[in-house]
Amino acid sequence: MGTPFRDLLIVWLAAALLAGCASTETEGPKEGRVVLQAGAAPPGSSSVVIVPGERVRRLALLVPGGDPAWQAGWVEVDKKKGGPEGAYSGLMTGLMIVQSVPYLIGFWPAAVGVVVGTTAMGAFGAQFDSTTSSRLTAADRATIVQALTDLKPDQLLRQSAAADLAARMGSPPLSVLWYPTWGPDTPGTDPLAEARGQGADGVLNVSLEAFGLAMGEEADTFGVFVRVRAQLADSAGGEIRYDRVLEQGPGRPLAGFPKPATYTLDFLSIDQGRVFRYEMQNVIVRMARILAEDPELPLAR
Repeated sequence: MGTPFRDLLIVWLAAALLAGCASTETEGPKEGRVVLQAGAAPPGSSSVVIVPGERVRRLALLVPGGDPAWQAGWVEVDKKKGGPEGAYSGLMTGLMIVQSVPYLIGFWPAAVGVVVGTTAMGAFGAQFDSTTSSRLTAADRATIVQALTDLKPDQLLRQSAAADLAARMGSPPLSVLWYPTWGPDTPGTDPLAEARGQGADGVLNVSLEAFGLAMGEEADTFGVFVRVRAQLADSAGGEIRYDRVLEQGPGRPLAGFPKPATYTLDFLSIDQGRVFRYEMQNVIVRMARILAEDPELPLAR
């Protein structure tokens, strides 16, 4: 066996061994991992809490005085890992470098040197990030974030929920404007007292907790994820009668939803993020309908 072939074979054998080591790590599958998030709520699962009691006959929908200014951020994976996982990442990076530079394949000492060097660097904690989110251009990132900002998802959620609740109850819900307390000069408002004054016996708050993009099942594909919470309080005493969290996105499918659609990030960013906006609107509208039509939501009609 010739020396060059033997050295390259050793490199590929090391790759196989390190791949086996990396597969024993506790890190979960990529499918469903968040890469862009607005909001502080961590990914979770859909849940519901119901307190038995009289059904609400006159419903009020909580309307905040101002929607939150969502700050969207790109979530980078933890790249500060050494040992077998870091060595594997470095090895794969070195092999990609060799494959992308044709003359290195013919000049085997340089090729082996590149692969060994990146493997050693990875083992000692050097960062190698070849994820699709890191390769997305700054302009494409800015386009998607701007599309998210222009969407006004809070208003869309409340308007959709109000329309679906009106269809269920036969009349539109009342609106209760709520301002939070910001200090002694701005004491805020009491939405329960306002609801009682309008004759409502229940106040429903439907809000977004987090939304953004998550990785799909296939490599380099991503889809929108949305996390919504609905709470129904008794206007007389403030008791929470209904508390439900819905989450939909890649890796977290919601019953009654079609399979989440996924796309490449560059496709999501074209045309001012048109596809991203459409998918986000579609999920939010569907979630509002699921909440409004939930038979467990204690409404009289």
